[in-house]
Amino acid sequence: MKIRKLDTANSNGVSFVENLYIESFPLSERRPVNKMLELYSGDAPFEIIVAIEDGELLGFLTYWDLGEFIFAEHFAISPEFRNGGYGGRVMKLFMENITKPIVLEVELPTTILSERRIGFYQRLGFRLWEDVLYQQPPYYEETGAIPMKLMSFGDIDIEKDFIAIKETLYSNVYGF
Repeated sequence: MKIRKLDTANSNGVSFVENLYIESFPLSERRPVNKMLELYSGDAPFEIIVAIEDGELLGFLTYWDLGEFIFAEHFAISPEFRNGGYGGRVMKLFMENITKPIVLEVELPTTILSERRIGFYQRLGFRLWEDVLYQQPPYYEETGAIPMKLMSFGDIDIEKDFIAIKETLYSNVYGF
């Protein structure tokens, strides 16, 4: 398995990412696809990587290099490869190639699926910041902010640095 940056000249790869993005995330938790691709093609510190094994696309991850830390924004594995260990393998490869702490948002642990997602990241070494109150700003005016939890990997203290982390996320990722 390998991970590499999305080649926007490869229409199959772009289509794969677009379709999996829309299928995997509700509207309230994703930006418009065209905006995501504009960010990737522009000057933003935003990347889209795809996971490939034996020439087949398995999933994708979008992330921001925000100076002091990496913000992993969206991560999805294609349905036919879920529950086969691919997600953990992809995330481990990503983590091995990153030298900065990683921060990500997860849904509140109110459903079996959200609890499983949190457990997935915890098994990879991420820490859930249970006592930190956080909301994902809306991607669209008509959708409201979404209560979330933050998780981190590496040498970062979200409790101590929460205000700076939140301000960085809000201004760089969400444009607030």
